[in-house]
Amino acid sequence: MKKLSIFSLSLMALFLIACSSSTDDEVVTEEAVEVNKSTVNVTMSEWDVNVDPNYKMGKHIKPGELTLILTNEGMLEHNLVLLNNNKHEELEMSADGTMADESKLDILGVIEGLKPGETGQLVIEDLPAGTYAFICNTPGHYSEEMVYKFIAR
Repeated sequence: MKKLSIFSLSLMALFLIACSSSTDDEVVTEEAVEVNKSTVNVTMSEWDVNVDPNYKMGKHIKPGELTLILTNEGMLEHNLVLLNNNKHEELEMSADGTMADESKLDILGVIEGLKPGETGQLVIEDLPAGTYAFICNTPGHYSEEMVYKFIAR
């Protein structure tokens, strides 16, 4: 009886192996999706915006994940408003004339007001190719040309 059960098990194992072999039709593959990731460091001080790397010199950000890191190196509060286009000149102003009217803007994201020495971060997970700008929209700062334009391509 032992021989029969060992024979039966062997036969079953062969059957399972034969059934488990695959053909090209049955091959399941996972396609790796490469995501471009860019990190841009922005420092602001009074009336000055510095960006590293500096994309104004003919360089571009790759479409994909974008991380903006804002560091306030000034003595006043600063923020960052990322606009979904490059129209950063002559934006419509708020009723009191101190800031760009954010209700009229196509905003992708915001780093809220940072006090001197603070750092904030904004992550855009899937930035498409295009032209973008960001402004500091703390009262009085946009009018002092605290803006920056960049291209994703």
